[in-house]
Amino acid sequence: MTDTMIGSSMTYPPARPFRHRRFGQLLTTGAGMPRTVVSNQDMIEGMNLIASDRAIRYSIGISERRHVSPGKKPSVYLERAARECLARANVSPHQISRIIYARLTGDQVIPATSLSVMERLGISSGIPVMDISVACSGFVHATELALNCINAGDDYVLVLGGDRTAIDMNAKVVKDTRTVFLNGDGFAAALYGVSETQKFFGRYFYTDSSIGDFAYIPFGTETMGTEMGTGEHAFVLQMPNGPNIHQSIIDSTRIISSRLFDLCNKSIDDIDFFISSDQTAMAWKAQLQLLGLPESKSCSCFHKYGNTVAAMVPLNLNEAISTGKLQKGMTVLFMGHGAGASGGGFIFEY
Repeated sequence: MTDTMIGSSMTYPPARPFRHRRFGQLLTTGAGMPRTVVSNQDMIEGMNLIASDRAIRYSIGISERRHVSPGKKPSVYLERAARECLARANVSPHQISRIIYARLTGDQVIPATSLSVMERLGISSGIPVMDISVACSGFVHATELALNCINAGDDYVLVLGGDRTAIDMNAKVVKDTRTVFLNGDGFAAALYGVSETQKFFGRYFYTDSSIGDFAYIPFGTETMGTEMGTGEHAFVLQMPNGPNIHQSIIDSTRIISSRLFDLCNKSIDDIDFFISSDQTAMAWKAQLQLLGLPESKSCSCFHKYGNTVAAMVPLNLNEAISTGKLQKGMTVLFMGHGAGASGGGFIFEY
């Protein structure tokens, strides 16, 4: 296996071992999904699009997705995910040492949406909270931060992922049939705590600025005050070359898994379960094919939730745990991919 990434001109750093003296572990997860289910046909009719449900299912593998209710902010659903997660772990919100939220936009640009979640949970002790933005790989980046914080002295770190990413039926933006069916709204949480023994055996992360234009949303300081900043394209996902995105996910899977296997002295035969971001059903299956794993050793929520950006990985993790597919003691290959521009993951014991 090589480090070759489609379209890239960069080389990637070597894997580095954990040097933690205080170990972290995944305790449990939770989800806060909106109740409104939107089918492909709902979108076709509501947006007056030229498309068919059959073609959409065949091309990307999605049948429905969730939309937030009118007037509801992401923090409402993040609170639900957090409370479900904490209840499963029998941990009070007042025991949390830190909150890290991997997002796209959140409730607003500033202040951080994690402050709103903190308030909704009734936490008044002034713990540190933060938002980070690394798109589809955001949750795995947040997990690394959580483990580092536990090593530094935190007892419980709540990691949140997800956002409102679906295009509203009435939004005055371009409804590009190449991308409009991809995204859904989704929210999930995971709680990390202290372990007496090492549970996370290895990590690997990379970023690649040379292919940062594979997928992007134009709005930013450069466009503020211009026609682009308020135009119908400003907040719409731009994906110039879909096949490149698909290949970048496969390349990212190869790079991350090979580095982790070498670092941890393990092979695919040592892996009991695989959790990853699933930008499409086809991308998920391509990752399994590359690794030589059957679908029974993984799970994908894309068909019912769509691409929920930073929620993809934790929603798949939550699905695996809540359905009983992922059992305590299993060894997990855990990763997330951000259109080739970033990626990372772990091998850990659940």
